[in-house]
Amino acid sequence: MDLLALPKTELHLHLEGAMPQQTLLQLVHKYGGADEVPDLDALQARFRYRDFAHFIATWVWMVGYLREYEDFRLIATGVAQDLIAQGVRYAELHFSPSDYERHGLRLQPLALAVRAGLDEAVQKLGVTLASRFGLILDLGRDNGPEKGMRWLEEAAEVAAEAGILGIGLGGSEQRFPPEPYQPVYQRAAALGLHRVAHAGEAAGPESMWGTINALGVERIGHGTRAIEDPALLTFLARERIPLEVCLTSNVRTGVLAALHDHPLATYLRAGVPVTLSSDDPAMFGSDIVNEYRQARDVLGLSGDDLIQIARTGIEVAFLSEAERSELLAEFDQVVAGWRSS
Repeated sequence: MDLLALPKTELHLHLEGAMPQQTLLQLVHKYGGADEVPDLDALQARFRYRDFAHFIATWVWMVGYLREYEDFRLIATGVAQDLIAQGVRYAELHFSPSDYERHGLRLQPLALAVRAGLDEAVQKLGVTLASRFGLILDLGRDNGPEKGMRWLEEAAEVAAEAGILGIGLGGSEQRFPPEPYQPVYQRAAALGLHRVAHAGEAAGPESMWGTINALGVERIGHGTRAIEDPALLTFLARERIPLEVCLTSNVRTGVLAALHDHPLATYLRAGVPVTLSSDDPAMFGSDIVNEYRQARDVLGLSGDDLIQIARTGIEVAFLSEAERSELLAEFDQVVAGWRSS
């Protein structure tokens, strides 16, 4: 199977963590960090993490070099170009306004700058994907629900223009449970926005139950530790709640000791809907093609398994039904061509 040609989605992808490393190095030097990080080798050394808390600290360091709206247009263009080159036919990019208020940046023009960068990449490459890069507003649970509610209201005002499809909840899951965000998620639903959240990554099944019961999420980011609760696995399969699996990320942040420990195959056999994503590929030295390769070569998934995962990505994406039907038809045509030959 040609993993590059396989039509893929990226449903759990952080814009900042996906920016090309050369672009980040350019921004570090732009803002006076050349002595600290002189070259790509020094930058890559930064992306080695002791644990999840160290990863978060590195994230905070990195986003400190995104200080102007133009920086977001620049990184969005680079990320979109990378995704198109990897055979990604649809992506939802998370972005986090909490990281940029210290530089005086406001959510609405920031989101519009990201949209401009995505559109620029589409125009440069001559492809027709402009409507297939959606944005997810990551509220960042460390910031508290009051700020989350304010950002939600601001985002709703430009959602149509910027292509903001929904909200997410990243950050320090082990320190901040999801339940206080219930009013924010209820308001998002009332506004017609989709709802996702990280859970079962740095915290256990109780975090996933809270995310499901309090927030009413449509998908769960990671869900790695659902394996610890058989009742939760049964619930996820019965209610068809998809997990956005990120293999390399879970190892690099210390959630798992080794890739072969990942329960992805168990989830598939249990009937849980799963997708594959790369999370923060520039920070983890991976990309979406490599995630599929790892699932095959390390976890032993078959070609049919990978096809199922890729198709699920389209089925559970926050697409219009017309766009979903179009992508599914394209996907099935590609797969049928492989099978007939």
